[in-house]
Amino acid sequence: MDVTGDQATVFLHQTIPAVGRLGVVVEEFSPGLVRLRVPIEGNGNHFGTMYAGVLFTLCELPGGLLPVGVLDPTKYTPIVTELDIRFLAAARTDVRLEARMDPAELQALAEQADREDRARFTLELHAEDADGRTVVSSTAHYQLRRNRG
Repeated sequence: MDVTGDQATVFLHQTIPAVGRLGVVVEEFSPGLVRLRVPIEGNGNHFGTMYAGVLFTLCELPGGLLPVGVLDPTKYTPIVTELDIRFLAAARTDVRLEARMDPAELQALAEQADREDRARFTLELHAEDADGRTVVSSTAHYQLRRNRG
């Protein structure tokens, strides 16, 4: 699927309007890769740092986007089932996160979902501020579910 970062951003904002209100941008989107950025502007808390819920959202999104870059979204729906998050430093700038997953692994998950209705996968991620400092890390568990139709 050939989709630009801008097209993926529009898709994301239409699919999950709350993410659009946070200003999340898909900076790069290709099979097996998603690079996201969330702005500090509009997402601060009472300390002047990025609100924890915004960082949670940033860490949760890649498991929903990576399958869309490889698999037919009308056939499969990825959902998060668990997320363990570690807040490591206060974010005072925009925050970026990059996630990768081998397209062959995503195809194998789709084949498993075809047989068993769902397949589980896990992403270990971290996000950085504008200075390259890791501000949050996470372990997120997902299910890829076969759509019934």
